[in-house]
Amino acid sequence: MKEIINGHIYDTRTSILIGEREERGSFMYKTRNGEFFIYHASPLANRHPSWINPISKSVAIRRHFRYSHNQMAFEQAFCE
Repeated sequence: MKEIINGHIYDTRTSILIGEREERGSFMYKTRNGEFFIYHASPLANRHPSWINPISKSVAIRRHFRYSHNQMAFEQAFCE
């Protein structure tokens, strides 16, 4: 999914998956520019479309520990 929000491009195909919460259908990503967002996949796409929620680095750090399946180590995801 690709969305432009406030002039920033958030694209799940070109961003790096940091972690996921399968039970909620949410996936946290980091863009090439170092911006973070959560992609919310809706199981009922015809009733509730999927959406992207941009988040700050501090929010991403706090949420990283809540995700049941972390795809990327903390240092790799947040230390630049």
